[in-house]
Amino acid sequence: MVRRYTGGFLHGKAYLVEDSATQAAIAGSSNMTFAGLALNAELNLGTGGGTPSAAKVHEWFEGFWAASDPYDLAGLYGRLWDPHTPWMIYLRMLWELYGAHLGEESPHVKTGLSLTRFQADGVARMERLLDEHGGVLVADEVGLGKTYLAGEVIFRTANLNRQRVLIVAPAALKTSMWEPFLQAHDFSRWVKIYSYEEVRNRLDPGHPGHHSFAQEIEDYSLVVIDEAHNLRNSSAQRSDAVDRVITAGSQPKQVVLLTATPVNNSLADLETLIKYFIRDDARFATLGIPSIRQYIKDAQAIDPANLTPEHLFDLMDQVAVRRTRKFVKEHYTNEMIIGPDGKPATIKFPQPKVRRIDYDLNEAGLVLIDAMVYALDDPTDPQAHTSWEDRSVDPNRLMLARYMSSRYTLDQDLLEYQITNAGLLRSGLLKRLESSPDALHTSLGRMVTSHEAFLAALNKGWVLKGEALSEWVSSESDDLDSFVEAFDDENEQVEPASGYHLTELEADVRSDISVLRRLRDLAAVAIEGTEPKVEELISELTQLAEDARRIDARGVPHRDRRKVIVFSAFTDTIIPIHEAVVAAIGAAPAGSPLADYKGRVAPPIMGAYAKVHERGASGGVDQGGRAATIAGFAPKTAGPRGAQGEPTARDEYDILFTTDVLAEGVNLQQAGQMINYDLPWNPMRIVQRHGRVDRIGSQHDYVNLGLFFPAERLDDLLRLEERLQRKLAIADAAVGAGEVLPGRGPGHEVNLTDDHVTDEFEKLLDTGGSSASLSGEEYRRRLYGAFTTDTTTKADILALPYGSGSGFENPAVHGNGYVFCIRIGDSDKPWFRYVAVDDDWAVTTNENGEPRVSGDTLVSLRVADPETAARPRWLTDHVYDRAFDAWEEARSHAYTAWNELTDPNAFQAEMPLSFRDANQLVFRAGGYLGRDAQIALANRLRAVPSAKVARQMRGALNEGRTDEERIKLVTEILDEAGITAPPPRQPLPEVELHEVRLVTWMAVRGTREAS
Repeated sequence: MVRRYTGGFLHGKAYLVEDSATQAAIAGSSNMTFAGLALNAELNLGTGGGTPSAAKVHEWFEGFWAASDPYDLAGLYGRLWDPHTPWMIYLRMLWELYGAHLGEESPHVKTGLSLTRFQADGVARMERLLDEHGGVLVADEVGLGKTYLAGEVIFRTANLNRQRVLIVAPAALKTSMWEPFLQAHDFSRWVKIYSYEEVRNRLDPGHPGHHSFAQEIEDYSLVVIDEAHNLRNSSAQRSDAVDRVITAGSQPKQVVLLTATPVNNSLADLETLIKYFIRDDARFATLGIPSIRQYIKDAQAIDPANLTPEHLFDLMDQVAVRRTRKFVKEHYTNEMIIGPDGKPATIKFPQPKVRRIDYDLNEAGLVLIDAMVYALDDPTDPQAHTSWEDRSVDPNRLMLARYMSSRYTLDQDLLEYQITNAGLLRSGLLKRLESSPDALHTSLGRMVTSHEAFLAALNKGWVLKGEALSEWVSSESDDLDSFVEAFDDENEQVEPASGYHLTELEADVRSDISVLRRLRDLAAVAIEGTEPKVEELISELTQLAEDARRIDARGVPHRDRRKVIVFSAFTDTIIPIHEAVVAAIGAAPAGSPLADYKGRVAPPIMGAYAKVHERGASGGVDQGGRAATIAGFAPKTAGPRGAQGEPTARDEYDILFTTDVLAEGVNLQQAGQMINYDLPWNPMRIVQRHGRVDRIGSQHDYVNLGLFFPAERLDDLLRLEERLQRKLAIADAAVGAGEVLPGRGPGHEVNLTDDHVTDEFEKLLDTGGSSASLSGEEYRRRLYGAFTTDTTTKADILALPYGSGSGFENPAVHGNGYVFCIRIGDSDKPWFRYVAVDDDWAVTTNENGEPRVSGDTLVSLRVADPETAARPRWLTDHVYDRAFDAWEEARSHAYTAWNELTDPNAFQAEMPLSFRDANQLVFRAGGYLGRDAQIALANRLRAVPSAKVARQMRGALNEGRTDEERIKLVTEILDEAGITAPPPRQPLPEVELHEVRLVTWMAVRGTREAS
């Protein structure tokens, strides 16, 4: 019989032995557990039979026994074998992960900016992460109002707490979005906003405002970085400048990073962004992540072509807020939001409608494409010994010799990064070829000029080695020209020509110049007259204007229905098509649909990289005029407002030509039409552009997207791009770079040759291309929804005893497996393990004979997800029995991983060699600093720096003439980079195997066929 005492905390432990002849008692510290009785160091005292003490203990026991209630302990353990539903077991798993955070989902949160419910929930999570880690990555999809989330945090920091806030944003967004936003919401004088360029310039010691700005940045408590993916290259000047702002002053700043696309080129982008607020590489060791850098590196190695951070769930769940359109539609139906006019409106998203626009090529266009594709194609293996000989005999192929100079060194040590550079350049030229002959002509002209400069230096005995292109990974923008120019910057490496096969190098560069000139001349011929692609654009605009003349049942004005944004990646495309369209509209007869656009075409908006164009020389606008242009195009959603929320800008424009400078952060949803003038090489770039019009608050039921496709030679273009991608992937694998060609797609490929390409794009645009589960938002919300739908659910899942399990058939999973939710020692975070099994439910092994066990939390959550409470239970006796074998493997795997993290050596950061050398230098020769200062400096050198700082450190070690001078330079570099000593790394506490406890488990029979 078992009884439970509920009259207070009963802490005494006693063991009674009685028979008819005698009594004995033992009392002391030993709990009735395996550890208490067999392992721990305890103290117990006993008394033998016949003594008064044993009788007193017996009397004590009987007193508490009488005061206690009967308790069905067998029934508690019996629940282990109850037929629990998969849904209840899954909710318990989610409770273990997120139960402590459900308060963030409160429906009664008051916000200073009158946020809608899903935005207020995001702010609650932001503030918790800011408190825990000093920073947060807000990666909500485009169109969900990241600005408002950041605005609420700014409001609480500045207006309520009277602390200073700095906002850093692209110049276009500073004037067109942030300044009107701050003015509309009456933010206090404690908030300042600068563009990236302004921050960089003011940190230059030569700037007249440098001293005052250096003092100013020390006082900020919160730094908000908009479009933070612009900082993904830690070596760039703007990244360095922003990091100096964050680290300035004696008090740590909180950091909010805003970006819908935290990953652009490789998963390493995430490491760069996260390090703006998490400087300790071992911050998440208790989650099984002893090194953030290595964790990201391992994830990239799993699938180098996949740029969705699904293999980084455990990290993203700790640092990011990520919601999607699909998530908001599913979990916040009928919620209200305050619109731009200050009035409440129901959250509604327009539906994407995609159409294909096929354009013809004239004879000059076909000749250009054929010649260019042939010149760019590289049918050889660049690492094969005969490849150069094979190519050099063909005068119509581009060798790109000046970008592959290492091929011509005396030792012929071909540098992998140069293979990557050449691949990027070929891909960039291919994209310009498809965009317009104007864009290609400009680039080819610049390349001819740069090649001639290279040749002039070569004739003087020098080889210019440009590494700038290795940092260029966005060939679908105007960056290409500036990076090609950078090959001739004085800061680039210069080597004597004596180390090269000079005759061959010079011959191949001259050959390239000849090919480039011929291609440039062909592009010039194709430019003459009106290009068929432009004629097709004019035809599209005419049809849009005609359709807009019809009466709209919902009352959307004619003017708003004909508003259209025309996107191209290249300024050199935007300017000529803008001029051609303006001319066609001007020549349109009165009364024709196209004439409706007369005087309504906005000046084109281009990026800062278009250095070839003088400000305003071709109708382009500077930063000051850009905000006015945007407001004139979409005054209802992107312009300033009066006291009553009414738009104050005049509605001046119906057509807006722009590059991707407007693909981020601008609210243009007054328009419902968008045309993508270039072939959609990168589907996610289309998603980002589409987000300018596909936003909450749109008055349109549908937003229409036109995608241009060449009617001829499409297969040739796509086959060449595929070959370039494949070669680049091989090169990256060789160096472990993990970077991919822009256009390979972040895990969301769309087959551009498919007849159903428009359907594929509509699906992609509707989902946004990613899942809210990447940062746990979806799981938190589902748990909260289950508890609010049925108030007894929470009590039921908390009543489940440890070890409870279930099973079901999952049509989304291929293969069978078990998922285990585990608690280890006193850790407040659960661990998950997925164990793969065969058709007989026996544990499977890998090629090394090791059990196939995954510690990826997202894998476990996705496999074990029954999706609804209606999912039937499926669990045979055989599958139940096999679960014990799988649990032994899962427990052993988790126990081993935990114990590895109890070793302090497991947390040693992988410092670059230059930092290790500097660390040894300080210990060997830094005694003159004093012991405390010497140790403090050495500890700072235990940090994991960016590649740029590591290179600077090597330069300091080489530059200094004495040890003392070198240590001085080392200190200056650490100070300049804001590098502090990583916090002491506490190893995990040691545990015994029995402290690895099973909370719940799920058997999953995958019924999806293997692809």
